[in-house]
Amino acid sequence: MSLEARIRRRLEALPERPFWGLSASTPDFTSNDYLGLTHDGIIQEILKEAPPELYRGSGASRYLGGDAVAFHEVEGLAQALWGKKGEKALFFPSGLTANLAFWSSILTREDVVIYDREVHASIRYGIHLSGARAWGFSHNCWEEAEKKIKQAPTPPFLVIESLYSMRGTSPDAEALKALSQRYEFYLVVDEAHTTLILPQGKSWSSEVGLEPIARLFTFGKAAGLMGAVWIGASWLIDYLQRKGFAGIYTTALPPFIAWAIARVLQRNEEWEPRRQKLWNLIYEARTFFQAKGIAYQGLEGPIALLPVGSYAFPLKVLHPPTVSAPACRLSLHAYNTLEELNALIG
Repeated sequence: MSLEARIRRRLEALPERPFWGLSASTPDFTSNDYLGLTHDGIIQEILKEAPPELYRGSGASRYLGGDAVAFHEVEGLAQALWGKKGEKALFFPSGLTANLAFWSSILTREDVVIYDREVHASIRYGIHLSGARAWGFSHNCWEEAEKKIKQAPTPPFLVIESLYSMRGTSPDAEALKALSQRYEFYLVVDEAHTTLILPQGKSWSSEVGLEPIARLFTFGKAAGLMGAVWIGASWLIDYLQRKGFAGIYTTALPPFIAWAIARVLQRNEEWEPRRQKLWNLIYEARTFFQAKGIAYQGLEGPIALLPVGSYAFPLKVLHPPTVSAPACRLSLHAYNTLEELNALIG
């Protein structure tokens, strides 16, 4: 069979994945712009203030002349906001490259990684590149996770997300703390979808009392830009800087992007009213769906899964294996209203 025939056969089995965008007049229930910093023009205003000399490409990896003061500024601000004594931050161009770098370099073939099966694809691909043994457990099923921890010949890595990007659910922190009291393992938390949306912009792990060895924060969602930072023990971050291929061999972001991220972090306290609006809407949405008799999943943050149906505004339709059955992903934002939500449902 020719390559074209093989590809065409596989193509027929895949759902369409079109590119699409929203007009300014259409209520947004799809993007990850949770605080509305992009929607409301805040990011545009910040970018206009960037020093002209930063409006350029980086030209290379940070390791090959592409470094800039702005990257170090972001690392310092992230460490101050989310880090602890003895920890460091390391900046990456995206959450995907950050996850590929971490998991492919920190793990060895002798390691075991236990992961919630709904963690982001970048985590699973990074684990695959490492050659480590990867044992998945059903979403938020801590009995199954415990069995796998007990089976590991050495202390395993356990990776979770603070808010799962497709289902909108969070882990049971108390179950995790109970596991950590009974077993030794290395907890890693991807905090991409809670970055900057919790009260005072705090880390989810810190808020619920967990002690991961590393946490990932990203700037392409509530922060309205792009990029990510790993925060962890200095020895771990030093190793990641020397070994993480996806950072070493990736062209650095343009310096003005990092400069803008730093401004967003510096103005963290200013975003508190937006956080309050967002969480108020989340609580209202739960009541609204219950009153309408609509079966939803999530809304433990600004994300929910809704049944496939006819909606007034565009929603992303998810298909297996991303989800167990076809469903629509809903994202809420600080600028959405209950009236818009009612219009969406019709």
